[in-house]
Amino acid sequence: MKVRVNIVLMMLLLAAAAVAAPRHGARGVTHWLGVSAAGFEANPVFGKGTDVQIKVGGGGQATLLYEIHKNAFFFNIGVGADYTVTNSTLDTYSEAFDRLDRMGEPVLYRYCYSDIAEQQNQLRVIVPVQFGYEFGDWVYVGVGAAFRSAPLLNSFTTSSRMLTEGEYERFIQPVRNTDYYGYWAEQEYKGKGTVQSATHEMAMEAEVGVRVPLKSGILMRAGVFIGYDIPLIPYGSKREAVGLGDYAAVDTNPFTQSQANLSSQIRFRSMNDASMVSADPQRLRAGVKLTFLFNVAYQPRVCMCLKY
Repeated sequence: MKVRVNIVLMMLLLAAAAVAAPRHGARGVTHWLGVSAAGFEANPVFGKGTDVQIKVGGGGQATLLYEIHKNAFFFNIGVGADYTVTNSTLDTYSEAFDRLDRMGEPVLYRYCYSDIAEQQNQLRVIVPVQFGYEFGDWVYVGVGAAFRSAPLLNSFTTSSRMLTEGEYERFIQPVRNTDYYGYWAEQEYKGKGTVQSATHEMAMEAEVGVRVPLKSGILMRAGVFIGYDIPLIPYGSKREAVGLGDYAAVDTNPFTQSQANLSSQIRFRSMNDASMVSADPQRLRAGVKLTFLFNVAYQPRVCMCLKY
């Protein structure tokens, strides 16, 4: 509810500024309303100490803008929406627990994962600000920052291969592929859920491109940009000491467990929520942006008598 109220207030503020500012603007200052759309490639940037790898992701933005021009300088502020899809992979991963087998013998029961792939989908509200400069009639550069809210829509899907094995003190090699003892052969497992540790972010951005006056009072800008997203609250501060799998619902009774039940009972956590995976990402984005600006300068009527 608070996010929705903030969005409405921001839109009202932009509208009020667009209407009021031209009437009180200084000489040489022009005022513009605009809309921009962007498409980009987005990839997580993981810190040291993790085996998580990245695959190409992407997304898009749509933003409403209010912009002020003063000679060759410009400044804008906006509010919009950002939809980002990121992909990560992990080659191998395992978790082990002390249990008793059918014969009552102690065993280290291990879940062995391979070919883990995760996709995250997030929709955020963004509030960007930008300072820029126009070189001549055609080229511009801009630098700025953007506040990125915690996701309004926030989901992930996971797929992997997994088998189970038992490690005994009296055996050199772990025991596998023995259904009677609950050591299941490799098969595919899938899961989905919400990224619990997702939080607000701050982005730093730089943009360069060309400006094209279309006609009186309308300006188009086409450019390329690069951005770097940083969580305002470190992911690790919200993570418990947990692994990738949640086995709370798994039947561990050696006489009743089955592979069919395992596939429906096991739950996956996002790599960002599993502290044992150590995937605490920032994000790098690069893409193209198209902006249309409309001059809203106030032009008072001139008394006809002043023309003579």
